[in-house]
Parts: sequence; structure tokens; C-alpha cells
Amino acid sequence: MSFSSKTLISNLDLILAGFFLCITVLVVIVNVALRYLFHGGIYWAEEVATTAFIWSVFVGAAAAYRYKMHIGIDFITKIGPHPWRALIAVIIDALMLAINGYIVYLSIFFIQSNKLKRTPVLDIPAFYVNLALTVGFTLMTLYALMFLYRDIRKLFSGQHG
Repeated sequence: MSFSSKTLISNLDLILAGFFLCITVLVVIVNVALRYLFHGGIYWAEEVATTAFIWSVFVGAAAAYRYKMHIGIDFITKIGPHPWRALIAVIIDALMLAINGYIVYLSIFFIQSNKLKRTPVLDIPAFYVNLALTVGFTLMTLYALMFLYRDIRKLFSGQHG
């Protein structure tokens, strides 16, 4: 199996989501084992596990959107009448672009309003936790833009389905 920088970049969302999920699971398992065996855990484990989980959720949601794994969005296109599916796909893509773009906009304000906050245990800037929201929805916005472009081309080329 060959591994290239192109493969890395094209799968960065999956790699990051998987990495953060592994961190979450590893930290929780180690902390539970330490509590069970030595009656004391790692004091920062919950904060690290929660932060890693937040990152895995938002980046993973973007990866799921890229692979059309959000069943509700795809379902709407599939239930429409066959001749209208291309148009329905364009409308859904435009809505997703607008909604995700607006959430990116709001997440930037959220980060700005919390820029002085720090995490309670590790005392690191909360910016690093909150940035997951912006990164995840920025990726979803980019994917929605790509889908919109693709579906508009399909609509005007006469390809349906």
C-alpha cells in the first residue's frame, strides 16, 4: 500500500477525526484502569478526552458529509421525483452552503467572545477547544461548495440520478 502526501491531504479530515477519537479512547481507558488498579486517575484525563472528542465529532461530521453519510440529507434527494432530483440536489447544496457558512460566521464570533477564557484543569486557552467548531463547519462549507458546483454542472449537462 503506497502512502503519498496527496493521500494524506485528501483524507486529512478522516485522519484527524480518527486520531482524536483514538486519543479519547486511549485517555479514558488508561484513566479507568488507573482508577481501578491504583484508586486514583490522571487529573487532566477528562479535559483531554472531552477536547479530543469535541474535535473528533466536528471534524468527523465534516468527513461524513463529504462521503454523503448523513442519511437525512441524501434521503430528501432520493425521495423526489426522478426528473427533479438534480434540481433538488442543487437546492439542498445551496441550503447546506448557506447554513454551514453562517455557522462558520457565528463560530468566529463565539471564539472572539471567549478568547480570554481558559480551560479549568490544564489552563490552556479555550480557543483550542472552540476552534474545532470553526474547522468542522469550514470543511463542511467547502464540501457543500464542491457539491453545489458538481450538481449545477450535472443539472445543466442533463445528467440525472
